[in-house]
Amino acid sequence: MNDAPRIAVLSVHTSPVDQPGIGDSGGMNVYILEVAGRLAAQGVHVDVFARCRGGTDHEVKELANGARVIPIKAGPCSPVPKSDLPRYLPEFLGGVLHDARFHGIPYDVVHSHYWLSGWVGRAAKQVWGAPLVASFHTLGKVKNYSLARDERPESAVRLEGEERVIGAADRILAATPLEAGQLVGLYRADPEHVRLVPPGVDHVLFSPRDRMAARERLHLTHLRFVLYVGRLQAHKGPDVAIRTVAEAVARDPETTRDLVLGIVGGPSGGDGEADRLLALAHVLGVAEHVVLFPPQTQRRLSDFYAAADVVLVPSRSESFGLVALEAAACGTPVVAASVGGLRYVVEDGRTGFLVEGHDPSDHADRMLRVLRDPALQASIGAEASRRALRFTWDVTANEVLRVYEDVVRAA
Repeated sequence: MNDAPRIAVLSVHTSPVDQPGIGDSGGMNVYILEVAGRLAAQGVHVDVFARCRGGTDHEVKELANGARVIPIKAGPCSPVPKSDLPRYLPEFLGGVLHDARFHGIPYDVVHSHYWLSGWVGRAAKQVWGAPLVASFHTLGKVKNYSLARDERPESAVRLEGEERVIGAADRILAATPLEAGQLVGLYRADPEHVRLVPPGVDHVLFSPRDRMAARERLHLTHLRFVLYVGRLQAHKGPDVAIRTVAEAVARDPETTRDLVLGIVGGPSGGDGEADRLLALAHVLGVAEHVVLFPPQTQRRLSDFYAAADVVLVPSRSESFGLVALEAAACGTPVVAASVGGLRYVVEDGRTGFLVEGHDPSDHADRMLRVLRDPALQASIGAEASRRALRFTWDVTANEVLRVYEDVVRAA
């Protein structure tokens, strides 16, 4: 690579400056933001290309000295459903190529995030002759194996797109050994092209702190507080969290007398999910136990984790499970579905509990075990925070840079 290597990062459907938990924003946003800043600190020039969606999106934004977000007009400069984005990919590609040509920037590596960006990256690789590194964050075939009731399967367009990107990519980053196996087993990825690079966590923001002080800052004193963090979509399982609380309330009224389930997140793909969740809580008789909070900044979110007795992560599938890692870093026990990357993040019985399936009774059983036993809660929380120290964004960024250097040498 050149003395100051240049990386074109593609993020079609969301921007790293977006608030996680709103629309299609989530762990991928955090990943790109954290890694881009750390790469820039090592002298790497990082341009993140994201689709313009209105507001100040038309302006180039500096993430750090040497890292910036460049908006690309593709379709209307406003939010559109993710399912409509494939039609705008050629326009997005044209915008990226035009920007690079206009500014005379030769990129050393293209790094795509999610399959939509991979489509663009595959074409950019052909035009620029630069190697392609692909991160998927979620895989359509895996998601289709674990759909919630009435959840629409991922399209054939996505599945075919993923296969083409995997076939074209020079390196593919997997967050966990399980994802690496899925890439090879389900998509026939070349094992020599797959690299294991787990995400990290910001231990300055997410660290153990006084639970009562965190609750006071959130005005949640004198409560048992259980937390769900994530987009309000069926695949993330917020309905399971509510049913879990309803089961626990019915089973143990004394322990759950002052229990509150805080649901932190915004809708994804429609604005009616919050109303449906509140209606479910009402039907189950636990409306007074459920409070919805809007998406929070990372700093504020760390107080929510620290304030919680338990964090519920009942996802139907999860490539990694950044919420579980952030909670662990704050020393809070996690009760998670035993799926995907959550099996990698949570050590069952030591840093939290893994639950097979999505039966609320089983999730309530683990949650009540923690709530009834302060010593268990403390020991699990302490072990969780210790284990979380293995995952840092510095390590992630260094591993990503190593992949870039490797793929350029091999080109």
